[in-house]
Amino acid sequence: MVLYFESDDDLDLNDIEYTDVLLTMARRIISDLEQKGIRLSEKLLEEVEKWFNEVLYTEEQRREIERELQTEAELGIGLPKELPLVARLLARLTGQIKTGRAVKTEIRRKLDPQISQLINNVNLLLRAVHAQIRKKGQQGLVLIIDNLDRIVFRDLGHGRTSHTAFYVEHGEQLRNLDCHLIYTVPISLMYSDHATVVQSIFPDCHVLPMIKMRDREGRPYPPGLAHLRAMLGARLDLQVLCTPEAVDYLCEVSGGHPRDLMFMVRQACIYAPDDVTTPPVTLEVVKRAEAQLVATYSRMIPEEHYPLLARVHMTKQVQSDKAHELMLYNLSVLEYINGMPPWHDVHPAVCKLPKFQTALQAERKVGLVT
Repeated sequence: MVLYFESDDDLDLNDIEYTDVLLTMARRIISDLEQKGIRLSEKLLEEVEKWFNEVLYTEEQRREIERELQTEAELGIGLPKELPLVARLLARLTGQIKTGRAVKTEIRRKLDPQISQLINNVNLLLRAVHAQIRKKGQQGLVLIIDNLDRIVFRDLGHGRTSHTAFYVEHGEQLRNLDCHLIYTVPISLMYSDHATVVQSIFPDCHVLPMIKMRDREGRPYPPGLAHLRAMLGARLDLQVLCTPEAVDYLCEVSGGHPRDLMFMVRQACIYAPDDVTTPPVTLEVVKRAEAQLVATYSRMIPEEHYPLLARVHMTKQVQSDKAHELMLYNLSVLEYINGMPPWHDVHPAVCKLPKFQTALQAERKVGLVT
């Protein structure tokens, strides 16, 4: 059985710690699987609820919270009242972590010294889930925690970043759970000087490359276009909404990045006229959507990156340093696989920027002189 959730639904990726994720896992294991028909014993849920209450609250606070949760359930606010009390308690905790600065700090302060017991409680839930799943003829549980690759990159000083604090310093805790786990990791971390440490903590690391529209030599790659067309076709009626040239252009300028492709599709649908009978998403409309993506990239690229980006575009390689890590993280540089080793190129939206074109011309002149 697969339990999938997107971490940013419950947590603030601008400020996230490993204890936040473990709390969210506990909440999802109880509430999401309950709705899939996996019901855990009342005794176990009461024991887990009791532990959280004792670690996080005073007796008076516990009584107040129980009253509030009961009132919310009666009013139909939050999770369904049929779910166990501990599920609603954990939903409240993750909500406070996402939105409340002072409360977030207090919860973390209390949980951090109790990390072994927190992991043990999550594992108690997982073992009970495994027992239920096997009764249904399934082998076990796969837990997929998506979007953690979007954790905001922050320099914490002394060689530490928000990425290394999460995946390197606390990687062992994140993997010390009794089920199959899939985490998404920022690709920049795999090009940092911590890459070997990450690989040792998480031995089965796999890079999900972009869908290439062109090969390393710049020649069109029709299979990539076909894949992106199929991706769009699964979500939209392309014949009704889009002209063929609009679809091809969308796929090309996305650089094979599905998230940027869908962003431009949404924008194009907003810009499309609603008083026509022919497909409203035309090449002209798509170029308006592309311009918005280009503007987004123009605002986030530091001046000193443009010469480096020009070099990446010419060599199809990245260096192992902080600047190139940041370019991979902010997607101004994309990774592709066309055999091994992988190769890299600048996002097509960045290539449209005048500052990039100026830097590229300067880099080409240097190459001619050399």
